[in-house]
Amino acid sequence: MRGIPPALFLGTLINAAPVMADQEFIISAGKGLDNTLIQSESISSAEMAGFSYAHDFSGFQFRSGLWQWWVQGSYSRLWEQHLGEDQHQEVLELKPVLRWYPGGNHHGLFAEAGVGAAYLTHKSFGDIELTTKPNFALHFVGGYRLPGGCSVSLRYSHFSNAYTNTPNPGFDFASINWHFSF
Repeated sequence: MRGIPPALFLGTLINAAPVMADQEFIISAGKGLDNTLIQSESISSAEMAGFSYAHDFSGFQFRSGLWQWWVQGSYSRLWEQHLGEDQHQEVLELKPVLRWYPGGNHHGLFAEAGVGAAYLTHKSFGDIELTTKPNFALHFVGGYRLPGGCSVSLRYSHFSNAYTNTPNPGFDFASINWHFSF
């Protein structure tokens, strides 16, 4: 404790009180995106449906709000008609997720970001030709948690090899999500 003022140390402990754990089952529906953001080609005609399980394993209350670490596993299925052929892509993900409630409560507006691993069942989907089936998964979410515990959110998801192999075309979709807490 040498070098740290006792008031600062005690203030950090008081403002960093752990919060209770939570679990969510998340149902998602969405669309593939065009090449406006990160991916190189469009899959905007693709439809998407999926589900996730998330577990809050750590949370802390700070002056900036409530911060939570979650672990999330997801399954998504995308499908589209491409060059007269039905195509589909299945995505399995596992990642840690950091969620922030700026109001300091376990309800209201929240934002989250997650980075982890994904496995895609096909290298080809639409005009996108991936170099690897294992990929990195990245997502950003903005949402609102209702007082009863359910939430609604909008999510942007990106998958790519993060330049561990070339080329790195990437693959993006957006979804609307309904979170059931238990």
